[in-house]
Amino acid sequence: MDFSSLASLASGHVEARIVQVAVSLGVFDALVQKGQNALSLSSSLGTEPRATEMFLNALASLGLLNKEGNLFSLNEISSTCLVRGSPKYLGDMILFDLSLWSCWGDLEKAIRSGNAVRPADMYQGDPPETYQFIYAMDSLVKARGDAEVLAETLDLSNVNNILDIGPGPATYTIHLCRKNPGLRATLFDLPGTLKVTEGFVKDSGLGDRIRLETGDYRFDPIPGSYQMVFLSNIIHAESAEENNRLMRKVYQCLENKGRALIKDHILDDSLTKPPVGAIFALLMLLTTAQGRCYSFNEVKAWLQEAGFKAVKEILLPLPLTSSLVVGEKG
Repeated sequence: MDFSSLASLASGHVEARIVQVAVSLGVFDALVQKGQNALSLSSSLGTEPRATEMFLNALASLGLLNKEGNLFSLNEISSTCLVRGSPKYLGDMILFDLSLWSCWGDLEKAIRSGNAVRPADMYQGDPPETYQFIYAMDSLVKARGDAEVLAETLDLSNVNNILDIGPGPATYTIHLCRKNPGLRATLFDLPGTLKVTEGFVKDSGLGDRIRLETGDYRFDPIPGSYQMVFLSNIIHAESAEENNRLMRKVYQCLENKGRALIKDHILDDSLTKPPVGAIFALLMLLTTAQGRCYSFNEVKAWLQEAGFKAVKEILLPLPLTSSLVVGEKG
């Protein structure tokens, strides 16, 4: 790392804040129809003209807007990912990151205490917060294309029923069911989450093939018997001990030759690579009781202790930042 890289790293919060505020103000939505100058845009946004021009210049310098003369307009990345209603809209994830601003501000407190700086309630304590969290997860998966990559990676030709534990918006399961007409699925999640999930399932038109089951995998038995159990972004929210118990539950609800499929930030044995996972682990420090990101060998050990065979890791292509760990009940 050189000086310029270090300086950029140390001030990275500045660029993040600019993007978050732009989405929050609705800058990109306001530019959908045509390019505008700063005065016109400030009028529609209810902002101060001089400050607005400075802000728009900064967005153009970051490559998020085009500027010709005094007119600002959308470019390919902003029209694709930052305009509400776009199939690849990332804005809900950006607004969720904005809601975590104060948590990151308390990072030193978390490191000194070892405790979360917000309630470790899986975003169940406040319905608007639950809604924001679930929509953020859907936004990220759709913008990045995770579900399409997963569908291309998995051979589900002989799978008729799956269980998705902690599905959130059920974005993966909905996509897999669309790609595999014979597939049926059960979604197992907390009651606050499933109230939001229900809307996604209804909008998908797959309500006759996707069943919702309320429960907490930490305390409740997992109902049914399945050919595949899918856990996306679950293990990083839990302690190693809880994940060990969860793998035993997963093993018990799988049919013989069934598969457990874990999608998460999977680290190397040093717990430093890939960097996105090592950094994401700090978010788990800030927001969960005992969570962090784990290495493949740690996950493999849980699965093997539960009875799984042929445990392997499947690397996923960029821009995805996670891997798959698969184990077979045999």
